Amino acid sequence: MKRDMDVIRRIALATEALPPGQVLRDLKDLDSETFAIHVQWMEEAGLLTAAIHPKDGVKPADMAVVWRLTWAGCEFAEAVRNDTLWAKAKKQVIAPSSSWTFGVLTDWLKTEILNGLSKIS
Repeated sequence: MKRDMDVIRRIALATEALPPGQVLRDLKDLDSETFAIHVQWMEEAGLLTAAIHPKDGVKPADMAVVWRLTWAGCEFAEAVRNDTLWAKAKKQVIAPSSSWTFGVLTDWLKTEILNGLSKIS
């Protein structure tokens, strides 16, 4: 399965919107295996904390419960919240290249946010 950054964005924003004490178990219109593997990747990237089943590293994840975003996950959610900026990121970073990293995407988002801030002052 290939990473889907739209799914990762949806999980981050849905987790951020949870009321205190609530957990995220799924996303509407997304099968449990796709949800679980993306949660597992996000946990590996340090974006969230979760319980993933199975977590033995042998079989693919088929169920996950997200507890919360980490500090880095909160930063990512802030960076991808704006729909216009996200569409621009998909057009300029994700779509044109078959070879990009998560770090490149987050650095590009930070730069765009900083450029936008400099236009405000």
